[in-house]
Amino acid sequence: MSIAYLGTLSPADPLYDVLSCAVYPGTRAPVFHVERLCQRRLVYRYTEEETQKAVVGKFFRRDDPDEGRVARKKSEFRNLIRLRYLGFNTRPHSVVNPVSRDWRIGLAVAEDYVPGPDLDHYLRAAVWGGREEALRRVLANLASFLYALHSRTAQRTAAGVDDVGRYYARIVLTLERQTVLPRDRVADYLALKDTWLERPCMSGEPVTVHGDATPTNFLFPNARDVVAIDLERMKSADRVFDIGMVCGELKHAFLWRTGHRHSSEPFIGHFLDQYASHFPSPRAALERITRRVPFYMALTELRIARNDWLDWEYRHRLAVEAHACLTQGLRL
Repeated sequence: MSIAYLGTLSPADPLYDVLSCAVYPGTRAPVFHVERLCQRRLVYRYTEEETQKAVVGKFFRRDDPDEGRVARKKSEFRNLIRLRYLGFNTRPHSVVNPVSRDWRIGLAVAEDYVPGPDLDHYLRAAVWGGREEALRRVLANLASFLYALHSRTAQRTAAGVDDVGRYYARIVLTLERQTVLPRDRVADYLALKDTWLERPCMSGEPVTVHGDATPTNFLFPNARDVVAIDLERMKSADRVFDIGMVCGELKHAFLWRTGHRHSSEPFIGHFLDQYASHFPSPRAALERITRRVPFYMALTELRIARNDWLDWEYRHRLAVEAHACLTQGLRL
């Protein structure tokens, strides 16, 4: 996270009244110190000088022509309220607490700031500091959180695959435009997608998924607790959408930092074992999940490969890894 201090919030700014009334009622003439938390998104932290209480404000551009993106950002407040109503408002599994919103000024959500390291912190510590047991612990906690989220929202129907198929195709076409995938390979990637989604084993039950299960979206304030943030992509889908994304992110985290394609496998296996352990029949659950995971892992690797801040050669390697994951997974 690249943090930039921007000074204090002017009392003339419309946001000042929003924060004063909704977040810090009773504080006389509050002074808000402002930090920008992300260079690529409109995300800021506001820390009140006297109380030292902090909130994070997430904004959308009111002139953004992408209506879908704006609608997704606006949905986060509602998504957080829904999950907290379902019990994710207490330890050890919770989502961040939303405190306000004001679409008139582009404020999608103001939410409590949660101190504590994210999953990426533990990934770096495992790769460069040898803290593998700490990573195993937080992966077990994350598996427990995701199982709770999925099991509380499970429906007794079959999750469709059309949406994920369209999402996969959009990513592949984006990678073609970015020249990460050569044009003569696109048909092969799309054919693999069709083969996967026609398999009977891909029909899992729909649950509420986080939808953006990346390492920076899960915080670990202490040894037991997990707090999820960034719920704007929450939706109904196969539970393995989240599980495969975590596995794909683990693959990327180790491959990017070590250059070794197999260094993440012990941690991927540990995470899958921990998630399956919560089912009444862990072995059967692990078998069902493992048959679907390669597709969602590959989808995640392709998704990450779109990021132009990564080296082009590495992005291409991720795409190749995704292809290998898809082809090898068909043998399971």
